[in-house]
Amino acid sequence: MRIVFFGEALVEINHSTKFSTYGGDVPNIALYLSRLGQSRSISVSYATALGTDKLSLSLLACWQQENIDTSLVRYFSTKFPNLCYIETDSEGMYFRHFWNKDNAARYYFSSGAFSSSISPLEVALHKYNYHAIYISAVSFGLLTEEAKAILLVLIEKFKRKGGKVYFDNRYRAELWTPQQAKYWICQLLPYIDIAFIDAKDEQYIWGKEDKIIERYNRVNCRELIIKQYPSLHNYQSQLDDLAVSSEHTSVSVSVIQAIQPNISTIYFTDNAFIAGYLTGRISGKSVEHSVKLGKVLSQRVLEHPTAVIPAAAMRDMM
Repeated sequence: MRIVFFGEALVEINHSTKFSTYGGDVPNIALYLSRLGQSRSISVSYATALGTDKLSLSLLACWQQENIDTSLVRYFSTKFPNLCYIETDSEGMYFRHFWNKDNAARYYFSSGAFSSSISPLEVALHKYNYHAIYISAVSFGLLTEEAKAILLVLIEKFKRKGGKVYFDNRYRAELWTPQQAKYWICQLLPYIDIAFIDAKDEQYIWGKEDKIIERYNRVNCRELIIKQYPSLHNYQSQLDDLAVSSEHTSVSVSVIQAIQPNISTIYFTDNAFIAGYLTGRISGKSVEHSVKLGKVLSQRVLEHPTAVIPAAAMRDMM
């Protein structure tokens, strides 16, 4: 099984003894999946754009050390990775502040002034070199309008050839408005096979009264994994309604309870859970087994202070 992840990479700046680290939600999911996939015949590639500066090359080296294929990475000498300042307040609340909206990944599908050729991801998907692609809402949000359209056409053609599309709905307000996010996600919805949904982000984009499960069921999404919060009881009532009319529903729904919001590693555990779940499903395991694998890896992350835990901490799972 060959899967490609598309999205931006981050240089993360924080108060720790290690002042800067290399991260980003999409590459961190790819990293965990690469580790878990080594014994499960899962090959992981990562498509993004970087600069030619020292930080960019350091990012590249980190991914390569994790056995992530980087042949789809593009390089622009006048652009740089995104910068993210991580702040943790006195109560342990976790905040991220982004500096470089005009980062290299935004121009991945650009030609002309940046490159004379189309992106390597376009070539790879046209040739069906991969069985699946992972896209985050953030991956869409960071692109230019023209690039969003290019990516949608690619995904449509990829699906026709039998490719799978995995998606998460994480929303970053500085990238686009809820209205813009709604428009572009609507275009993507018909192609999604597995969706990882944060209930708060979904509510922010679509509104409090909108029906998550109905929306994904209408477009024949196969699996829906919802991260639920105690304060959002209306989504549980949707599940109850769904169970009554299950004969009209094809989507498999799993509800995962969010960890306490004052834990600073909340986003890191999301990445680990998604990687664990996808590892299970790609390997042919049941939804229940895959949820358990995701939860086990998430717990390992909670036990470590860094965004990406050492490979030794999950050796028994690899």
